[in-house]
Order: sequence, then C-alpha cells, then structure tokens
Amino acid sequence: MGSIDRMDIANVDLNLLKAFDALYAERHVTRAGRRIGLSQSAMSGALTRLRDLLDDELFVRAPLGMQPTPRADELAGPIFDALRLIRGALRTDGFDPATADQAFTIAMSDYAAFVLLPPLLARLSVDAPHIDVRVCGMLGRDEALDRLDSGEANLAIGFPIDAPARIIVRPLLQEGFICIAREGHPAFAGGASLEAYVAATHLLVSPEGDRSGLVDRRLAALGLERRVSLSLPQFLVAPFVIAKTDIIATLASRVAERFAEIGVGIATHQPPIDLPNWPLVMMWHRRADSHAANAWLRGMIAEVAAAA
Repeated sequence: MGSIDRMDIANVDLNLLKAFDALYAERHVTRAGRRIGLSQSAMSGALTRLRDLLDDELFVRAPLGMQPTPRADELAGPIFDALRLIRGALRTDGFDPATADQAFTIAMSDYAAFVLLPPLLARLSVDAPHIDVRVCGMLGRDEALDRLDSGEANLAIGFPIDAPARIIVRPLLQEGFICIAREGHPAFAGGASLEAYVAATHLLVSPEGDRSGLVDRRLAALGLERRVSLSLPQFLVAPFVIAKTDIIATLASRVAERFAEIGVGIATHQPPIDLPNWPLVMMWHRRADSHAANAWLRGMIAEVAAAA
C-alpha cells in the first residue's frame, strides 16, 4: 500500500471519490451503490480500492452499519466540497439559485460584514437555501488583490482601492460619519461644539493599526489635534467601551446608529466637523465577470446594499 503523502492525483479515479461520498452518507454498501448507480459487488470493489489507495479501513462493520474511521471523518468534508465544486464547474444548464449547492468565499472588511451579511443571509435563506458562504478578512489593498488573483475569494467587499485592470470595481453604497458617546456625555451637552469635541478623548477603529485617520486629517487642516486614547482593529467592542467611559468615537453612520439601538446606554450625535462620505465597493476578478453564479451573487449583494 502506498503512502498518501506520495500519492499522485493522476492515479486517482474520481469515481472512487463519489463512492466514498456515498458510503459516508449511507453507511451501507448496497444503499451507497444504489445512490450512485453501482451494483453491490462494484461498490464493494470500490471500497477495496479506496482502502488500498488511502491505507486505511475507512469503514468498519458495526451493529448500526458501516462506521467511518477517524481518517474517513477527516476526508469526508474535503471530498464532499471537491465533488460539489466539480459538479458546479461542469454544469451546462445555467445557474439556478433555488437548487444550486455551491459555496462562495467573500473577502470582507468588518464594516461590510456588519452591514451586509445579515440581510444577505436572510435573502439567501429564501432564494438560494443550499448556497454556503465563507467570509474571510480583508485588511488592505494587497490582501484583497491576493485573494482575488489566487481564486481564494470569489468577491471582495471593502473600501476602494487603486485596482489594476484585471480587477473590476463596482460601488455599492455611500457612507457617512456619526459620533457616539455615553448618554449624558458633557461634550455633547446642549449640542456639540468643535472645542468640546477636540478636548474629549477619542476611540479610533483602524484595522491596519494606525493611530490617526480621516478625522485627524480634517482636524489637522484646521490646525487642531485630538487625543486618541484607544485604537482598535475592529469596532464590535466600541459601544461597550463608549458606554462605560468618557471616550467618544466617530464611526460609520450605519454602524453607529445600530450601536445606539442595542440599548447599552450610548447616544448618537452629528460631528461638529465637516467629514466627507466614502464609498463601499465590491470587487471581482475579470476572469469571473461572465460566470453565471458569480454574476448572480453580485446582483444579490448589490440589491442588499441598495436597501441597507
């Protein structure tokens, strides 16, 4: 028997992977064979070949049927995913979201995930109940490009980047800024003043770990400087810090408004400084532009963003 570490994929019959998947699902040789159109003897032969190929018993007889070994448990998920990808790639009858069982990987910033994922998954549960979504992080330009170039991600959603021609960029929504502070914060008593705003201590959300951001650049243009006493890589802990301290934060409007709704004792205020809106964009590799499933998902995300 050969070692799996030295296995040449060219020597692997993909029908054996179908047999493994059926055996894992059915835990019975005859039923597994019926599932993929093989006789009992052919299915038994496939199991013998699988055992020889993988140097493991894979399935052992037990009172409740054929029970998988730990090695079979390890292989089940990857083999299922691989077969699903192959079936999806070979489809010639178009993409039907109601029956499709594909998996998509989306690289997303924290903001994009916070704003778009809940309504997106709600739509998918109705329109495409068998679609799976995996979200991976996206901290900056290089990471977004790497994930799209390698095919690790089908789409990327985040702040605009200087994208090369091979990457297509589509704006999704415009976002502004709102301040949050604990209820009764003195900096906002009777309406916010620029002086009180600058004098307060601030929280900055910066995935890259920066100690300054857009607010600081706008203040600097006015000859002013604020104190950032806390910098965070993501914003989910921000409302709980704000509610218990005199620190204030200037956050994306949709995030700040939802934080104010959760009832932890924070309030929203218009910042006493003119801050520009910024766009959230969706990006994909040009090679996927005409791919039916990718195009459908892009359309779904655009609809969700328009309503966000």
